[in-house]
Parts: sequence; structure tokens; C-alpha cells
Amino acid sequence: MVVVVGAEPSVVTGVLERLGDEDVVVLDGSASRLEELEAELADPRLWLMIGDADVIPLPDGTADEVVGADASPEVARVTR
Repeated sequence: MVVVVGAEPSVVTGVLERLGDEDVVVLDGSASRLEELEAELADPRLWLMIGDADVIPLPDGTADEVVGADASPEVARVTR
């Protein structure tokens, strides 16, 4: 699974294209941006969550990669 911080369609599309069947979790602080992304991409691999890179709402060691966030203890915590 890959976490993308920010509901930027071009970034999310690029991640989806290179991943194959893996799930992508998109974090954004705006529900409306997440809704727009869902309407634009409508991909079953997408999981949308309100949040940001300061507090990623996922268990420790669950992500293969975090895109769109600088290295931080929180990014390290959720990355395998």
C-alpha cells in the first residue's frame, strides 16, 4: 500500500499507474478535495481519508511508501 499526502489528481494518477493492483490511501485535510478526487478518478484501489502528514491515521509499518510528505518520524512510523 502507498500513502499519498494531498489529493492532487496528477500525483495520485501517477502512483496508480505504476502500482498495478496495490491500494493507495490518499490523505487530505479537505473533504471536498477528496470528493472531487473520487469523482475524477473513481478507482477501486483508492482509499480516501481526512488527515495530513503530521498525524497519519494508519497503524505502524503498514505503508510501502509515503508520497508527498517530507521525511519525518510519523512517515517513518507508518512505513515498512
